[in-house]
Amino acid sequence: MATVSPQLRTIAETAFEALNSGDLDAYLSVIAEDVEFTSMIAEMEGQTFRGHEGARDWWNTVRGSFQDVKWELLELRECEPGAVAQIRATGALGGAPVDQTVWQAATFRDGKLTWGRFFRTEQEAREALQS
Repeated sequence: MATVSPQLRTIAETAFEALNSGDLDAYLSVIAEDVEFTSMIAEMEGQTFRGHEGARDWWNTVRGSFQDVKWELLELRECEPGAVAQIRATGALGGAPVDQTVWQAATFRDGKLTWGRFFRTEQEAREALQS
């Protein structure tokens, strides 16, 4: 994994630990009150999740739909004005096995995630940060 700032590493580790342990409060601790993000799993609905209320909605609907889910951070790279991360999600959704690898583009402020979008390639994620 690429070298990243200690602050970014802490945010990522806290978020993934929270996702995998089911600790919503810990997850919210690294999410800005005005966060805006999307989910590849909910992309068909074109839904954007906003604020802590949106993060809770995502947690309860998307994350809550999985059985035995595990999120794994494969790569994390700082890329102005934020970072890109390669993420793998495994588990089951409606009894069907899921093994999906995606790239996330994200921005941060004051040690918290402020914006995030998911993409199929690193290049798409990097381009999203530049637009």
